[in-house]
Amino acid sequence: MNPSCVRFFGTPRPILNAIDEFQTIVDGGDPSMLTVDLGRPVVAKTYDQLSKMNRVRLIGDIAFYYLSYVEAIAERNPNARFLCLRRDIDETIASWMNKSGIPRWRSKYLADKFGAWITREPFYESRNFWMNHDGTRWMPDPVWDKCFPKFEAKTKPEAIRKYCEYYYEEASRLAAKLDDVFRFVDVEQMNTPGYQAGILEFVGVSPENHMFTDAHIHQSRQPPKNG
Repeated sequence: MNPSCVRFFGTPRPILNAIDEFQTIVDGGDPSMLTVDLGRPVVAKTYDQLSKMNRVRLIGDIAFYYLSYVEAIAERNPNARFLCLRRDIDETIASWMNKSGIPRWRSKYLADKFGAWITREPFYESRNFWMNHDGTRWMPDPVWDKCFPKFEAKTKPEAIRKYCEYYYEEASRLAAKLDDVFRFVDVEQMNTPGYQAGILEFVGVSPENHMFTDAHIHQSRQPPKNG
């Protein structure tokens, strides 16, 4: 809900504050009493919807940067449950390559490239959250750069692969240590009603309140680019 205030490592306070706020809301508190980054339209919309709810029984948040704070969250609040989405690494790399790109219409692309040539400023085609860089090739991103761990690699796709491998290795360690509250969710099974039921039960939704849906998981089929 508030990536502007966190880093992948070393900023537990905003994370734990959010957990406390979530619990207060679930316990019957005012759902508008929540710290959010309203500079992000999707978050502002979600916050407005949450604020209008009369009774909130369950709150879920999705953020990859929670990984290094899982143990602190579990210690802080025994009601917390953790779901780690697991998907094919090659597909994940392709998806991240597309997400980290800077899309432009052709006319905008040519105008920006010409403008960069005139002003002698960098012309950026993508961002790179997974490697330390000086901002000459990839566009710096003050919010998201700090939310990812960094890796030594020759290319961006290689760095993303190392990130995925690190992520799943750490998640496997957490799943073994916190097996009562942490589990993997496999993309390939997400549309199976029985699998969805297991996930809902795991997070505390009773069977009479189960609702099943076609789960949409964004999967890019485009090959990775050397961005």
